[in-house]
Amino acid sequence: MESNALEPIRTLLDQAYQTVMGKSCTPELEQAIADFEKKHNVHLPEAYRELLLYYGACNFGDPALYSVQELDWAYPAFVEAYQEYKREYDLSEDLNPFPIGGFGEGSIAILERNSGKILMLIHDYAGDYPFQEVAPNFNGLMEMLAESAIWVQEQMK
Repeated sequence: MESNALEPIRTLLDQAYQTVMGKSCTPELEQAIADFEKKHNVHLPEAYRELLLYYGACNFGDPALYSVQELDWAYPAFVEAYQEYKREYDLSEDLNPFPIGGFGEGSIAILERNSGKILMLIHDYAGDYPFQEVAPNFNGLMEMLAESAIWVQEQMK
């Protein structure tokens, strides 16, 4: 069954993936995603999965989204790091985070599956709560990144 999670921003994504920053992207194979999900006993969030299958993971800026190959090492590392964060901070048991990318300074972009929000798990955070909201949802994040890629392309003309 085909997903339509990205349909509201499909035209914008098509345009962004035609920029210099998007031309080297390669869509992921369904089998590669299925192998990852089986190996780690997890399902990729729908919109992220659709993006990987249709466009591939591109680095339009911060955060850079993980490819399936990158997820293979990033996911287990995230699970381990998140367990440490849970011990150190009073994190809600309702959080259901999935890592989707990384920020240049070492923080992790996560899709919080219960709320749909995109959060930054801040690397070496010293405050009370190590998360910061980046976007209200996955499409909001992709809209922001796509617009940035298009803007950069226009500046290069």
